[in-house]
Amino acid sequence: MKKYTIGSLLTNTYLVDSPNSKDCFLVDPSLDLLKVLEEIKEYNIQFILLTHGHVDHIDGIRYFNSPIYLHEKEVPFLTDDSLSLYKMFHMKSNFPPLDLHIVHDGDEINFNDEKIKVLHTPGHTCGSVCYLYKNKLFSGDTLFEQGCGRTDFPTGNEKMMNESLVKIIDNLDDNITVYPGHGNKTSIKDEKKNNMYYLLAKKRSTNK
Repeated sequence: MKKYTIGSLLTNTYLVDSPNSKDCFLVDPSLDLLKVLEEIKEYNIQFILLTHGHVDHIDGIRYFNSPIYLHEKEVPFLTDDSLSLYKMFHMKSNFPPLDLHIVHDGDEINFNDEKIKVLHTPGHTCGSVCYLYKNKLFSGDTLFEQGCGRTDFPTGNEKMMNESLVKIIDNLDDNITVYPGHGNKTSIKDEKKNNMYYLLAKKRSTNK
């Protein structure tokens, strides 16, 4: 697996390859992907997973003809530049026709002989998802190392974010490594101990 931290917002794009072939999938192809596009195109990209529809996580899809997976509630982000924040950065999306595949909570995506599970985790946006592949969780802007995504952008919701943090951290194995949309990797075990956003959300949920 390779991580490319690129673009003005230092977004993590992940290339997840297969042990004995050039087959791979991409997670959140970022802004400025042209800088690494030649290297990425050495692989056979089976599909692209989008954790949510913000500009810094989707802009690179314009360079590929591969199937694209995203939650149904994020589809409007691909055409509404206010939702996707292109407008905020004085940019326009202008995507070519895309091969879209809609996902829902609990869906599974096949990659060779393995399954990638979709976890709907609203909060940063209404259709944010995480993708669980083997012992790797690609968490987008839901869960960061000792942090979480902001909720003040369009369709963001603090209550939903708190619920999503509890859902992820309480229900996944401690040994799962978390690969977020920004910053360093972490683990479910470490976030269970050290993530104050989760700990506060957990406290609120148990005090109801």
